[in-house]
Amino acid sequence: MNREIDDRTYLNFLLQSLNIDDLKQICRDFEIKGFSKLKKSELIDFILDSLAEEELKELIQQKEIDIISDEINLALKKINGEDRESVAEIKIINPDNHEIELLFKGFSWEVQSYLSITPKNIQNPERDCDCRIGSNMGLCSHFWIGFIYSLKQNWFKLKDWSLTALPNNFEENIKSIKLINGQLGEKGEKIKELAVLIDESSSGAKLMSHLDSSITVYECEITEIVERESEFQGNVTRFFMGSLKDAKFGPKLKKSSDFREEDTQNVENLKVRISEKLQSENNLKKGDKVSFNGKLVKDNFWGYIVKNVRKISRK
Repeated sequence: MNREIDDRTYLNFLLQSLNIDDLKQICRDFEIKGFSKLKKSELIDFILDSLAEEELKELIQQKEIDIISDEINLALKKINGEDRESVAEIKIINPDNHEIELLFKGFSWEVQSYLSITPKNIQNPERDCDCRIGSNMGLCSHFWIGFIYSLKQNWFKLKDWSLTALPNNFEENIKSIKLINGQLGEKGEKIKELAVLIDESSSGAKLMSHLDSSITVYECEITEIVERESEFQGNVTRFFMGSLKDAKFGPKLKKSSDFREEDTQNVENLKVRISEKLQSENNLKKGDKVSFNGKLVKDNFWGYIVKNVRKISRK
């Protein structure tokens, strides 16, 4: 690999992804003394200052692919809606310089990220991120989402990428990820300069096409049901959160004769919010197989979830 930046600089990027226990273990592995009272930011500099050139190379060989793989896997989970944080939007702010801004949303927080990969900077792309890892120039999961987006835009070729190693299955894992650019109004005019990434093979992609719409879950099995509380303006609401597996669903029909098997899809996991009243009427428990109607929404905390359920039928 023809990496242009030096090993010390590159390791500084990589080590940002590790926690303090991982960094202390590196000290033990390389028999570095005097690290016990150091903070994380101090530990990284301490490690880099303590290792000889040969040891820096050895540490890269030991840690690089695992660190990169973990962050890429987390990026894929965010794209697929499987993480507590999801991709809210991607904006192209300067197409000539391949500059993009990304917004990520969690339950009660937002993360903004910036990336530009061009032929001139591909050895060390211009980037910035609000997260702990990215703010210190680490290659965070937000960076890798921008990387995948830029690659799908054909702004660079993988053969030209030499800053990091990539997992052997990287190309295979992103093959099914597609770009959706903008949204069209009723007359075809573009109304939003936004873009998203969708993994067409994932449950999230199947659910996204029904987002904010009424659906029917024809069959599924409850794997967990837990009582929860929410508070809003001093009012406490009790409800039950159900986890479902092997859910077969489709758009809610006006009449049963409109049913078509080809309009249904299957997802491995899905959440459903059940009111206290509905749970008291049905006494739902793990292992129950049920069907119901409701509205599919995406919650910043729960992910894809069916709400507004009025009736549940056992199968």
